[in-house]
Amino acid sequence: MSTVKTDLRGLSAANSETSATGWLWWLLAAGLIVRILFMGQSGFANDVSSFEAWSMALASHPMSQFYASTSFADYPPGYFYVLWIVGHVWAAFGSHASIELLKYLVKVPAVLCDLGVGAMIFALVRRFSSDKMALAAAALFIFNPAAIFISASWGQVDSVSCGLALVGIYWLLRSDDAGESMALRYTLGAWLALGYSLLIKPQAAVMVPLFIAFAFASRERMAERLKNCGIGIAGAVILVFLLTLPFHPAADAFSWLYQKYNYGKNVYPFTSVNAFNLWSIKDAFWQKDSDAVFGVAQYIWGLVLLVAACALTIVRYLQTRTQRAFLESAVLMALAFFLLSTRMHERYVYDGLVFSIVCLPFARRYLVSALVYSFTLFVNLFYSLSYLDVMSHPVAGSTINAADMWPVVTHPLSFLNVAVFFVLGYAFLGQSAEPADEENAGIPLWMHARGWFDPREGLASMVWPLDYLLAAGLSVVSFIVSYVNYWLPTDKVFDEIYFARAAEEYLKGLYIYENTHPPLTKLIITFSTMLFGGLNGGDNSHGWRFMDVVFGAIAVALIYAFAKRLTRSTLFAGFAALLLIADGMHFVQSRIATPEGIVVVFALGTLYAFYRFWIASQSVVR
Repeated sequence: MSTVKTDLRGLSAANSETSATGWLWWLLAAGLIVRILFMGQSGFANDVSSFEAWSMALASHPMSQFYASTSFADYPPGYFYVLWIVGHVWAAFGSHASIELLKYLVKVPAVLCDLGVGAMIFALVRRFSSDKMALAAAALFIFNPAAIFISASWGQVDSVSCGLALVGIYWLLRSDDAGESMALRYTLGAWLALGYSLLIKPQAAVMVPLFIAFAFASRERMAERLKNCGIGIAGAVILVFLLTLPFHPAADAFSWLYQKYNYGKNVYPFTSVNAFNLWSIKDAFWQKDSDAVFGVAQYIWGLVLLVAACALTIVRYLQTRTQRAFLESAVLMALAFFLLSTRMHERYVYDGLVFSIVCLPFARRYLVSALVYSFTLFVNLFYSLSYLDVMSHPVAGSTINAADMWPVVTHPLSFLNVAVFFVLGYAFLGQSAEPADEENAGIPLWMHARGWFDPREGLASMVWPLDYLLAAGLSVVSFIVSYVNYWLPTDKVFDEIYFARAAEEYLKGLYIYENTHPPLTKLIITFSTMLFGGLNGGDNSHGWRFMDVVFGAIAVALIYAFAKRLTRSTLFAGFAALLLIADGMHFVQSRIATPEGIVVVFALGTLYAFYRFWIASQSVVR
């Protein structure tokens, strides 16, 4: 009887799997039909025309002559293998071939990869949730208006590069389930897929450090993973080299490939190329990203923000070491690439949207994220089409600003995109319980903010290395901001006539004229003067004020540590430190030889030490 029950359960599970797979095929078939209905549209005509021209050139020239045979090609060679097939299929029709047919053919690869992405979403979501959730996630992508528009109407190939990155992520997770030999195959396959994705478009480059971090995320299998990772990277490099050879000789293949990426990067040297991201919250599109903010070019700021976001994400992933954290990291890093970097096009949020859908089983915020980015991307696509129409058919005397046509739409939606990203980042980087946890079940999402300031959070500790690096980094920022020209004006200002003078009197052994304040701050200013040579070179604005600059930076680190222990939030601790850095009074007091900037460090340190003692005296935690 027991055997019969076991067989029935196995049969039921098999039937359920067959049923789910069957429903997936129906979804894919319906998605294909919908896309076929839109393939006749011109979409973004410039891109469709480029794909058509490249296909014809590849059909009539050897690959080694392709780049020389076309007037414009800003892609690396990866996708040209696909267009080579498209061009030869079109040419096979001979005299019957038409441009209208070619317009359909160049869209076929992206449409088919759309369906592949839908299937991959189903497979990934199914690892963490039910068949119904997996089918719902697949449907959310397959019938997503923005995804349909990009591939079927526009003819763009984001689903190809994203699909390869998604395959790489899936195979990397599958390597966790397999034995040693299969784990190597899955890891190698993951790196090969990622390498080919990068040879098509550079968006997946942010996944490279995450794939490397995966090797360190298991203490038990670290040696095996590191070996597999090394083999995978070597395999990806070899694949890229071999795929580059038909287009360029081996002697300087990688140098030539770098030039292609560099050329593509510099085609649009603007803050935002119609993309609803950080750089379009306030300013119009198409602003030169070489313009400086606080003396630094905006493209450098974008790179710094992207590196910081990716570093924080990877550190948190390596603390958590779960497959869920791996996928959530992929979401944040893909979104950071689009939202924080300059030179972004509207479609570059595509990967972040797809990865958000993959994370639907983990928390409701990913459903919100997927819906928001679906909506804003769809609006962004129509904005770009409107921009193309305005630029292609200019109207004499028109007052339309082509770089900022819909300010009441584009700026708020840019802010919404960035805000959702920071909410996702806060939830991932924070140490508090997830909204989906049993402790918070049934509580509205907005009410979880009350937990950020729960008195129990006073037991929070600084997390190594994340909090220590942030505290040190923000202190360095404070030091740099205060250090710039701190010696100007060179004469004594305000109460420096007492305290800088006191340093001179100490060094000369004279009676201290100002005797209403205790001597410690005056002795520190004296020490500052001695660092620069004392009476023989340090008795000037450089010497008097330097230690105030140092103490101003120390205050920032103290504020960060205090705020982190009070709120248990990396976000709020960083915000508190940034508020102090940006405070005008702190800035002034960090640049003049007076007691206030020094006193505040000792006062704050006293409060911090007492708070630590007070909490420890009530705690049995060792």
